[in-house]
Amino acid sequence: MINYSRCFCQRIVPLSGALSFLLFSCHTTKVSRPVTKITGRDSVWNAAHITAFESKLEHLRERYHVPGLSAGVVNGQQLVWKKGFGYANRELQQAPDENTVYQVASVTKTFGAIILMQQVEAGRISLDDPIGKYGINLGARWGSDPRIKLKHLLTHTAMGNMYNSYKPGYVFRYNGGWYNELGKPIARASGGRFGELLMEQIIVPLSLKNTVPSTDDSLDFALTGYDKAAFMERVAKPYDWKNKQLVPVKFTYGFGPAAGIMSTVNDLAVYSNAIDEGRFLNDSTWKKIFTPFVTRKGKTIQYGLGWYVTYYKGLKVIWHTGWWTGYSALFVKVPEKDLSFIILANSQDLSRPFYHLVKVGPLGFFNPFRHNLKKQLTASDFGRAFLEYFVADKRI
Repeated sequence: MINYSRCFCQRIVPLSGALSFLLFSCHTTKVSRPVTKITGRDSVWNAAHITAFESKLEHLRERYHVPGLSAGVVNGQQLVWKKGFGYANRELQQAPDENTVYQVASVTKTFGAIILMQQVEAGRISLDDPIGKYGINLGARWGSDPRIKLKHLLTHTAMGNMYNSYKPGYVFRYNGGWYNELGKPIARASGGRFGELLMEQIIVPLSLKNTVPSTDDSLDFALTGYDKAAFMERVAKPYDWKNKQLVPVKFTYGFGPAAGIMSTVNDLAVYSNAIDEGRFLNDSTWKKIFTPFVTRKGKTIQYGLGWYVTYYKGLKVIWHTGWWTGYSALFVKVPEKDLSFIILANSQDLSRPFYHLVKVGPLGFFNPFRHNLKKQLTASDFGRAFLEYFVADKRI
């Protein structure tokens, strides 16, 4: 287990009950970048442009029956635009902002990839290790098949299909449950839980005051030192659109390398900057993370190591969506433009275009990941709006 008598900032301070101190005492290195002002008469994106973008997001929020949104754009190491739309709590008429907390669902996978790759860099594990080495059993026809390696879970290429006898490494088939199994090699290699490493390596060093393991995971949430009831006052209330009306939902949100982090636009902006600075990992490792996986037949898929890697008008776009009952998220980075877009919602409909509803019909069970997120970012109207207004520089 990790010894929390070590301070994450080279000071002797126990973690439990001391998070507030650490969040304000740790220093974060900044990299100087030219800032493109987002408002003003001489800016690339003038006031009319921003107003049009905001109107577009509000239109989409209403169209998809999303109760509340928090959104932001990062440029030049700054959160240059931020805005809340609708309500974080409809009953109390509370408006969201950049510090409103949401479940970010599968955006957690980007954090999970960092923690796993830190173990790889330390030489404790190899992505070519068979899953059986870590006690991973995927069940059914897959089990602990020695042909399935850790890299296949990380890139969603473990499942295969009926046409290749379900051999790994050939086909991209998104599977969040299997990705979550990466918590086992992380624990075996490090001697600590994923939640402990997340706090030690990312949350505390970056002073992320509103980023925590799921409040429903009492063991890992306790690492923050926060009072759960007090923290929940910061969290947007989850809803779903059912029978043509928005209704509050109750759901237990798990936590692991695949999902369960709770965060804000402001904290994810800091996290985004840290990635741009090349923190946490070596440059060569970051390059691998943002390189699309190539199958055994030489086909390049749309996923790297914990991130989608696609292109828009010749520009590399790295991104991830998140979808869970009552919440959804979209985190987009366009490195060549020094732009990041973060948008969080308190219903799953922000990410609805990437998924299909779970239902049981005359032909049996329908998996929401059946089409495996094979769509481009432009499948999302919210993602497309960002690309058109900021990346393609759509003019008014």
